[in-house]
Amino acid sequence: MTEQKNNRLLILSHNAHKYAKLIADAGVPDLKITPTVTVEKASVMANQQNILLAPPDLAYEILPAMTNLQWMQSTWAGVNKLLGEGCRKDYLLTGVKGVFGPIMSEYVFCYILMHARKALQCHELQKDRKWEMPIPGLLRGRKIGIMGVGSIGIAIAQTAKHFNMTTYGYSKSATSKPEIDRMFKPDKILDFVGDLDYLVTVLPQTLNTNHLINSTVLKAMKTDALLINVGRGNVLDERALIEALNSQEIAGAVLDVFQQEPLPQSHPLWNTKGAIITSHRSALTYPEDVTPIFINNYKRFIARQDLQFCIDFERGY
Repeated sequence: MTEQKNNRLLILSHNAHKYAKLIADAGVPDLKITPTVTVEKASVMANQQNILLAPPDLAYEILPAMTNLQWMQSTWAGVNKLLGEGCRKDYLLTGVKGVFGPIMSEYVFCYILMHARKALQCHELQKDRKWEMPIPGLLRGRKIGIMGVGSIGIAIAQTAKHFNMTTYGYSKSATSKPEIDRMFKPDKILDFVGDLDYLVTVLPQTLNTNHLINSTVLKAMKTDALLINVGRGNVLDERALIEALNSQEIAGAVLDVFQQEPLPQSHPLWNTKGAIITSHRSALTYPEDVTPIFINNYKRFIARQDLQFCIDFERGY
């Protein structure tokens, strides 16, 4: 007799079949797995599934059809697409933590090292066949400020400590962390940015973080400071940043996220001197990293235990 599978998992992802194999190989009980790579195919059986594994952009499209949904495991850290006005809130939503920190830290320090060692200037000199060398800087003793000291922010701070940097942290709670030398609350944001060499933001998108980095904050920064945004695009007032870069109020900005994505080709940031633009690729999702989180949560789900990394629909994280 075939065992009855009471829980039905819909995997909607371009990596759906890889996720399915990893989960099946783990031997989780009482689970029928249906992988699909398109919303069109998923919609055919969506109302039969009670669990969804998907990135938020695809989940947003299939959720209305999932009338029996109890729990969704996101494959991304950010779930803002699912939190807007009118979005469903009648299911458990879990995110991903402890996965993207090391990957984002590599991204951040790629550009910090490029900036400190003047890699772009060296490349320009090479193109002109000039045997010259801009005087490189050191990271030792430099100050890095991290806005958002969750798992990603802490991973960045740990890498900073490898280079003997001084670490500042910015958070609503300002709870002390061993990786952070000095913590700042939101009312001390100007003190926080005032003597930083590098400002990195990994904050989530909430009403409280909207345009948090504005003209006042940018003017308070050092003229040789570098801004890196790998959090959410709403944190940064893009018009104020363009003005700050054009007037050389800060040295540069590395931007992976934007208020509107894809960034329109007509957007002035593309041609703003000092801006480096990447296309929301600071940390890609790998099934090998996300699957263990899903499996652990699935075991909790069938045991009727609290799931890990639950998203609060009101707070947004």
